[in-house]
Amino acid sequence: MKIADGIYFIEGRNRGRYPYCNSLIVGNILIDAGCGIDVVRELSEKVDFLLLTHTHPDHAAGAWIFNEVGKKVLSPNVETEIEVLAKRFAPPLAEKWMKVVSEVMGLRSFKAEKYESGEIIKASNHEIETIKVEGHTKDMHVFLVDGKILFGADVDLTKFGPWYGNPESDPEKFEKSVRKLENLDFEVYVSSHERIFGREEALKKLEEFVSHFKKREEKILEALRTPKSLEELVRLSPIYGKKNSLFKELLDYFEGNMIKKHLEILMRKGKVTKIGEKFVKN
Repeated sequence: MKIADGIYFIEGRNRGRYPYCNSLIVGNILIDAGCGIDVVRELSEKVDFLLLTHTHPDHAAGAWIFNEVGKKVLSPNVETEIEVLAKRFAPPLAEKWMKVVSEVMGLRSFKAEKYESGEIIKASNHEIETIKVEGHTKDMHVFLVDGKILFGADVDLTKFGPWYGNPESDPEKFEKSVRKLENLDFEVYVSSHERIFGREEALKKLEEFVSHFKKREEKILEALRTPKSLEELVRLSPIYGKKNSLFKELLDYFEGNMIKKHLEILMRKGKVTKIGEKFVKN
């Protein structure tokens, strides 16, 4: 779908929903490589290099194809071996994580060159500004194209809301980073897992996206009217709700991380107390 001259929206498999993502072609550059391995292979013939928002597998799955055809990959992090990513994103379940992302998404180890936050990347006659968004991962960036098209990466404006299930994730930093995006003078917002939004609709969606942080906190506090352990909270699943049985072990791990981060914040605010292995609302 054409957004502007030389700029095209590429809807990923499954309408861009996880475990895929949407991509963007800007001039001679492809942004993100999780739209489907066959699609990435086709697109690799039409562009000169690949630019990654971050190294999550649903965004970087097909990056190895660009290595294979001798084209450059730009990434915010150059530690891109699958074993390194597994130990970073799901250390206690590294083997399981590698099996899922390689078999389901097609991720392989790849090599990349590093770009810096705030860098302006030239794409034919277009300019891409890299803007760091902390909290989702330590390396995620969004891209402002020609000062008017914002590729929002995993500030994805989905109904699920923000995701911060890795050890390095931080919901407080994530919320602050999203707030900064509202002040950017963009005209069009492109979501990695949703669709294209005009500015006014995107601003409303950004508010809804941010509201999930507080809603999840309230759900956890409600559950803690009676003392519960972290494991009991994960079983209640206040964030995911239903989980895909094929990935349940990984999803439980990620939800446990998210709940744990909320509990740490709530204890710091004096709203929750830990007694032994259980947590209770004050």
